[in-house]
Amino acid sequence: MADRRTSNQATLDGKSPVRAAVLAVLIEQPGHGWDVARRASRRMGSSWRVDPKHVYPYLERLVREGLVRAEKERSERPPYVRDVYYPTAKGEEARQEWLAAPLAIGVTRTDLEVRLLFSTGEDIPDVLRALNERREQILEEIEENAASHTVPVSYLATIINLQRSAVDKRLKAEREWIEEATRELDALRDEQSLR
Repeated sequence: MADRRTSNQATLDGKSPVRAAVLAVLIEQPGHGWDVARRASRRMGSSWRVDPKHVYPYLERLVREGLVRAEKERSERPPYVRDVYYPTAKGEEARQEWLAAPLAIGVTRTDLEVRLLFSTGEDIPDVLRALNERREQILEEIEENAASHTVPVSYLATIINLQRSAVDKRLKAEREWIEEATRELDALRDEQSLR
């Protein structure tokens, strides 16, 4: 598959991957704000709690940027007219760029999880690249963490070591999950290539 990256920065970069999830939901199927929030929440799980009232600022920003357009459509229930949001070609391109872009620093794990949740079979190469990138970051973090271990001669040193131990365990569990996801996506990609 050809490399779809058109720039180093995706239009959807930001502190929260929820905006990209909102766009991905609209690309799957247009909808009004409450519907978009419901579908994103269902896909992302209860820990995200994408509230309908919080989805509107994301939708408004996506409209301003030309990634989606809003059309007034009649409804059988009050208020009888509602904005229904549709993705634009620019929005679909931004989603592809977001999937292919390097992971955002600071929100790597959640960004990676949202990319995985809103990817398609065609996106497997981009998702595998992101998983591999995160695996390499984790290995570096584990190395740095191990190198900074201190002899617990004080309460603070003990607390720091405990915190580093928690980080180390989280990183190792995440690495294990990444290896599992990579194996399953590799198998899916191989299965697709046989068709």
